[in-house]
Amino acid sequence: ARVVDGDGAASGVRRHGRAGRRRAAVRAALEAVEGDDFVNWLSCACKDDGIASRVRVNGACAVTKARGIEAVRSLAPGEVIFSIPYSLVMETRLALDASEADGRGEAWSSAMAMDILELKRDFDGAGASRRRWLEELPCPAPSTPAMDFNEEELAMIEDERVRAEAIRVRTAHERDVVTYADRLAHIGASADDFREARNVVHSRVFARRDGDCVSKLLVPGVDMVNHSATLANAVVRVVTSPENCQGRAATEEIADVSSSSSAACDVVTEDKYFQLVVDPDGETIDCGDEVLISYGAFPNDPFFMYFGFVPDDNPNDTVILFDDVDELFDFIERDETLAAKALCMDDDAKSRARAVSPSALSCTIDAVDGALIQICDGIIQIPWLDVVRARCRNILTGGRFSTKIAEDVALARSNTLSPNAALALAFRLHKKAILIAPLGQSLAQYEPTA
Repeated sequence: ARVVDGDGAASGVRRHGRAGRRRAAVRAALEAVEGDDFVNWLSCACKDDGIASRVRVNGACAVTKARGIEAVRSLAPGEVIFSIPYSLVMETRLALDASEADGRGEAWSSAMAMDILELKRDFDGAGASRRRWLEELPCPAPSTPAMDFNEEELAMIEDERVRAEAIRVRTAHERDVVTYADRLAHIGASADDFREARNVVHSRVFARRDGDCVSKLLVPGVDMVNHSATLANAVVRVVTSPENCQGRAATEEIADVSSSSSAACDVVTEDKYFQLVVDPDGETIDCGDEVLISYGAFPNDPFFMYFGFVPDDNPNDTVILFDDVDELFDFIERDETLAAKALCMDDDAKSRARAVSPSALSCTIDAVDGALIQICDGIIQIPWLDVVRARCRNILTGGRFSTKIAEDVALARSNTLSPNAALALAFRLHKKAILIAPLGQSLAQYEPTA
């Protein structure tokens, strides 16, 4: 699933007038032909002549403004849009506890990236069956913090956790460039080719748990379906027989990028399919509507880090208010107003609070971690909203951010940033939107009035 800069083509039309419109029309026509060609290939590969009667590839879908899948007739709830045989799926299986940087083997995404590069250079052999899909993979791939941001762009994120993760992934990638140097040289591929292929993998991968293993899956056709947390109208599922459907569980961890180990599990592909299905519990997808799935109930962090975009409609985006209970208690003790309200801050209270939440305490734009509410109201005996508001103000003004919200909004509207810097700014602004929500504010208040 891919999201690209939605206003690039439009700005080109404005700058170049009729010539720009002609070029845009030619590009749209070419994309339509290429999309039809891909759907025809998919129909043959899936042995399903009906695919073209259900959907098409659109170079600029209505919702995401990106290349995606669009209905060409009404699609009923529960209707199978297409069913991809597992013989076309690229799959890597690894242990659930594997870590991409733990030294137990090359990163799973690097292994899949290397496979893609080798298949693309062997269309007469191993890559023949997937050739049309391989040609359809984006080039360039979506830009991501770990692979493509410079130090200034990383700094613009202003989130040390995300920056540290980007550096960790980049370090793992640099290690794997050395690991695969001989294979890259053998097929005439460069380190940049390897980086691009790895970005492709991360931006299009599905993940599915199966016992003690997790499968990383690249699924032709289904990987072109874009994401929406609020407008998703389809689901994906793995089917091994008509009576054995795994339903929504197949997509629970679509953006999970936990990484690789050499451990493997047996893979059975006979009579196994990866299906794209109209949401059985949803509504009819009308002709012309974009087909959308949810990649999972994740905050913006993995979308930004691995998929190369920041969702605008993500109710699951979060801000960590406190790393743990100890930080919560320390914060209350240092704030004179809060400390005066808190009735129970002794060691026993802290021990009981740790039992409620041994991990971080967070909030979304419209909800607060239930554990934080329980600890504040039930143990410390202080109004939880007072604590949340104070903490949000503290994060906004305490030195984490170098700019004010009004400055960020003005910068976002200035059209002076590089694509990477604009992406970092969008990520930062979404976090600030969460922090000002308990204060009764929204980003709309900072937009200039007409």
